[in-house]
Amino acid sequence: MATGIIKQIFEDKWGEFKEKYPIRPTVLSEVKKMLTCKDMSEGYSKFCCPTCNEVRYVGFTCKSRFCTSCGRKATEQWV
Repeated sequence: MATGIIKQIFEDKWGEFKEKYPIRPTVLSEVKKMLTCKDMSEGYSKFCCPTCNEVRYVGFTCKSRFCTSCGRKATEQWV
């Protein structure tokens, strides 16, 4: 699965950043959720087409405000 550029930056630099700077527990939790967004190991739904028997797995979303996908959806709903 393709990873967005913001998520890729976090994956590359987050470990180094959190060792250098004090970070609130809430921020740690939200970033952890964002980094595992749509990760199949965190859970998924299985969809089967009754006509062609195609199977598709969709990873659960994180609903984190830091996630560019989930955070955007929440903002659009709020507006």
